[in-house]
Amino acid sequence: MMKLMGKLFLLVAALAAFLGDAGDAIAAPRVLLPNQSAILFTVKEMGVPVSGRFRRFEALVDIDDAKPERSKAELRIEIRSLTTGNDEADAIAIDANWLDAVHAPYAVYKSSTIRALSPGRYEAKGSLTIRNQTRELVMQFTSTKQASGNLDVSGEFIINRSDFGIGGGEWNQADIVAKEVAVKVHLVLAPGK
Repeated sequence: MMKLMGKLFLLVAALAAFLGDAGDAIAAPRVLLPNQSAILFTVKEMGVPVSGRFRRFEALVDIDDAKPERSKAELRIEIRSLTTGNDEADAIAIDANWLDAVHAPYAVYKSSTIRALSPGRYEAKGSLTIRNQTRELVMQFTSTKQASGNLDVSGEFIINRSDFGIGGGEWNQADIVAKEVAVKVHLVLAPGK
């Protein structure tokens, strides 16, 4: 019985040491610096570009340069924080026919895989949920360490608003508002611990 207990103790100790080492190798996500970060969008209305931004969002990002496959990124955007500088346009954008902030208060992106393309350049595959509808999204982004130790993460992608059921009413007729929406994400993350 003592031999069995001794073997069990060694097994548990080895497992704990292994898990402890694995846990130490994965860095904690860096803290987002929201005042230095931005999520911007541009859509054409009657052929004229209209730009806007989201003022409130959260991000959990962990980029592992040595093992990019261990990296992860999550982003949660508050729909009601949309602003174009035009109150009437903002009210239409977040109403039930468009982004439906009442029933779908957040847009969420979660990466499933991240791979390195070249030093500092990556490709993330994941899911984007808008209006409670989820679609796959592939985007490329860069990750640059600043002299301050902050990490600058920037990427661009285009979504087709009809993929998420965005649009309705008079503004959706005859493609007054273009189907494609260009999105730019610029995140500044504090130094890791």
